Amino acid sequence: MSSADVLQHNGASAVAHGRPAIHVASIDELVGAHPDTLRSVYGRGKPCDPAELGDRPTGRLLTLEMGSEAFMVLRPLVRALAGGLSPWQGKVFDHGGNAGQNVVFGRHVARFRTERAESLIDGEPTLALLYDSPAFGNPWPLRAVRDELRSVAPGIAIGPAIFPLGGTPRVVLWFGLGVR
Repeated sequence: MSSADVLQHNGASAVAHGRPAIHVASIDELVGAHPDTLRSVYGRGKPCDPAELGDRPTGRLLTLEMGSEAFMVLRPLVRALAGGLSPWQGKVFDHGGNAGQNVVFGRHVARFRTERAESLIDGEPTLALLYDSPAFGNPWPLRAVRDELRSVAPGIAIGPAIFPLGGTPRVVLWFGLGVR
C-alpha cells in the first residue's frame, strides 16, 4: 500500500478505497483532531448503544468547532483539557440507556434522555441526548443543547454537541466516550 493510500490524522488512520475505512483504536487518538476529520469518522459510525460503553465511560473533549485559524491556536488548549484539566469526565447511562447524566468533578449533573433520531449533521440515524425535559430541571441554555452519539469502534463513541446560535443549530464542540 502506498503512502498516498494511507491517510494519517492524530493516529486515526483511513485507507482510501472509494469511501475510506477509518480505524480508531482509542478515544485518546481523536483528541485535537480537526472537526472535518471528526465529521468523517462520525459519518461512518452507527447509532450508539450505551450498553457497549460500560457502566461509566470515560469522556474526552475532542475539539471545538471553529474556523481553521482559531483551531490551530486553540488545539493545545483542547489537548490540555482532554488530558485531565477538564471538569467534564464523561456520561453515565441508566434505565437501559434511555436516560443519563454528565459526570462533572465526579458528580452526576445535567440529566438527559436518549432517543434514536436523525442526526442534525447528516440526517442518518444517531443516538440523540436531549436535555429539554422540564422534569430534569436543567437551566437554559443547557435545555437547548442536543448531543449526538455514534459508535465508531467497539467501546468508542463520538459526537457533536449542538446548540442553536442565531436560531440555527450549530456544532459547538465534539466529544468522545470510551470504555474505561
